[in-house]
Amino acid sequence: MWSCLWNLQNNSNHVVIIVLNDRPTLRLLKRFRTIILGIVLILMLLVVLFTKVELTPYHQADFYHETIAIKDSLKHQLQQQEAQTSVLRAGWGRATIMPPEPVRLTGKNFKPYQHVFDSVKVRTLLFDNRVNRVLVITYDLWIMHPVLAGAVKRMINERFPEVNGIYFTANHSHTSIGGWASGLLGEIIVGGNSQETIDFIVEQTGRAISRAVYMLDTVSVGFGDVETQGLVMNRLDENGKVDNKLRVMKMVNSQEQMGLFNTYSAHSVYMNKDINTLSADYPGPLIAFLEDQPRVDFAAFAPGATGSHTPIGRKPFEHQKMINYANKLAQYAYDLEGQITTESTNTLKFVEWPLELRSAHFRISEHWRFRPWLFNMVMGKPRASITVLRIANTVLVGLPVELSGEYYQELEEVYAERGLSLMITPFNGWFLGYANPEKYYFTLKRAETREMNWLGYQSGEYFADLVKQVLEII
Repeated sequence: MWSCLWNLQNNSNHVVIIVLNDRPTLRLLKRFRTIILGIVLILMLLVVLFTKVELTPYHQADFYHETIAIKDSLKHQLQQQEAQTSVLRAGWGRATIMPPEPVRLTGKNFKPYQHVFDSVKVRTLLFDNRVNRVLVITYDLWIMHPVLAGAVKRMINERFPEVNGIYFTANHSHTSIGGWASGLLGEIIVGGNSQETIDFIVEQTGRAISRAVYMLDTVSVGFGDVETQGLVMNRLDENGKVDNKLRVMKMVNSQEQMGLFNTYSAHSVYMNKDINTLSADYPGPLIAFLEDQPRVDFAAFAPGATGSHTPIGRKPFEHQKMINYANKLAQYAYDLEGQITTESTNTLKFVEWPLELRSAHFRISEHWRFRPWLFNMVMGKPRASITVLRIANTVLVGLPVELSGEYYQELEEVYAERGLSLMITPFNGWFLGYANPEKYYFTLKRAETREMNWLGYQSGEYFADLVKQVLEII
């Protein structure tokens, strides 16, 4: 109840004193105050954790101009690599990275694998023309993470100091071994950072490199590509452009031993991630088929522009279906190899192009994202480079993102105008998510365009532009 006390002062002024003595009302006011404080705290938390998506066109942004400003120094660096070269030599080697005891796989499997479909390996190609000695290293792993890349680089610097260029990639198998990455991504997806696993992979990489050094011999090289039918599709847009080409760089040494380096833009997701089985996915049997052929001594695989592409016919999963799929691709490669002519060359150039990037964009909705500091704290601050390797008239461009295959035809045509062939590969020692066309950024609510598009608006256009500008330095 409310009680009121009326006091008469100077016969004209009244003072009203209201005394609150109802306990339910007191509780109501306290509850109201708590709600207000809660709302204020939530608003403060929203301001601290979230911000709007940044939509400055990439070519107007500071990060773009800072990246482009580095080009001239890179061009000068590559010009210096043209002097005093000798005929190209190459060697290759391989080693298993399947641990002595089962470990956790990448993806959904949190227990050590129970079955093995095929072994997982590291494969190395070593190129040398007296001025440069460059390694191409491809792993049967989901990605090439900076933690593992750093460990491998330290080993190479100690044991193979004459190597002055390293070109990393990985076949992107989602059912290979984990335990080689740090941070939240490493813990959830890759099974954390196991020093034992990293040391094992590094040691096996050294074995494969030693084999490549032992095999060094003069080589002739050539390039070819072929359009495949019914094997790959655009998973973002069934009516979108599809890169269906299998690309092959062929090397033949003085002993008539042949090496084949293959790229294809279909994601290595043929395997069902829910079964606890170790596999290199379809690239495993593809390479095995090629290396079983009498003319082929060595074969290696790297993904192409996988940001929007996936294999056709993988569901429901059957192991034999995957074998058949791989054999079809391998047959394309083997038939193509017979049509590729090789020539001697002394052209071997390598450069690493450091990149500036748009701030991290882990979106929670169409126009809102986590603040970059939060992404950086959980995942690590995005840092990256583009690795560029030219062998004769074939240019390998290693990216830190999975670029959409929708860009490939245009980029390929630009290179062809200069008489060059282009092989794009991801996972060059960094992993910064997907880079797909701008047209999907607001129209598709998909992992490829939301959660895994870490570099935001026009990231695909940005990297496609840089691939074109590689031509100005190579």
